[in-house]
Amino acid sequence: MASSGGQDVGQRKGQSSKDDETPEEQQLQRDLDHLALLLVRARDVRTALARLLGGMPEIAQKNRDSLEVMFSEVVDHMKGIGTEIQDFEALYTSKESKKVLQKASTSREANPRGIKPWLYQDHADWADVPR
Repeated sequence: MASSGGQDVGQRKGQSSKDDETPEEQQLQRDLDHLALLLVRARDVRTALARLLGGMPEIAQKNRDSLEVMFSEVVDHMKGIGTEIQDFEALYTSKESKKVLQKASTSREANPRGIKPWLYQDHADWADVPR
């Protein structure tokens, strides 16, 4: 790997290393990481039904002669999606999520500076994965 004059790429871009961060900055980073995980899981839940329905023709094609096998595969897919939804629900209702979301709400109330509440109705593409 080529050296960049002894500096990490993150440091060259004005970002500090983990050692330079205050405990508050480290907590904020953990909170952002948690919110990023919540977003990924929300995207998964949003696409769950489409993935289930999208796989139906393939399941039907593979199991033309056996409705029982086809039904069993559909049920297995539904169980997997149910598990994804339960995982998201557990993550969203966890103490950590409540703490992070409450911290954001409190911060916005204390120091709004023109920050308006984010409403999903205003952002139709909110869960689209950036390309």
